[in-house]
Amino acid sequence: MNQEVQVDVPRFSREHWERDFARRISLATPADTARGVFCIGLLKAMEDLGGAEAARRCLQASGETTFVELFNYPIATYLRMVATAVHLLAAKYGDIEESLRRIGRRAAADFRESSAGRAVGVMHGSDARRLLDCLPVVYRIALSFGMYELSWVAPAHARFAVRHTFIPYPFHEGVLLELLEKTKVLRPKVLGRQTSALDSEYDIRWG
Repeated sequence: MNQEVQVDVPRFSREHWERDFARRISLATPADTARGVFCIGLLKAMEDLGGAEAARRCLQASGETTFVELFNYPIATYLRMVATAVHLLAAKYGDIEESLRRIGRRAAADFRESSAGRAVGVMHGSDARRLLDCLPVVYRIALSFGMYELSWVAPAHARFAVRHTFIPYPFHEGVLLELLEKTKVLRPKVLGRQTSALDSEYDIRWG
């Protein structure tokens, strides 16, 4: 059974997220990119959850006609797709934050099954500590931007700091939970928080 972050009420309003996405897109440059596998996965997820029309609207928002798995695309393209997707999914999942977590989960699953993700997977198998120690490498393979640092607070408690990321923190909560749930740990928990405009930090625990 999936163990997910439990949030009684959204931490931020829909209007907050609209402004947040607009700011992130405005700060991104053409050099800030993500692999096409994430765009492809998002379109597939939207077709599964919202039907062909939802996927079409996300593709239209991207400004592209198709994506190639290993190509790099501007992160602004992906952000426009995600901003469209979360509004379409909010009615299903209750709020923008949970929609972002769901999209993050799908992104992690798609990357894990990609050629790059399978290569990284050999490094950790089902060992949570080895997986987390690899996180900075995994993120650098997937994204052209950002600085990533993992530290250990206790044997079953890590802290993951993300600097200069364009993707909102609930997305990363979903990514981390999806990865952890494929290991042997019990009751994984991830709690993220925004620390500045493009920085965030995550407490990762289990047991």
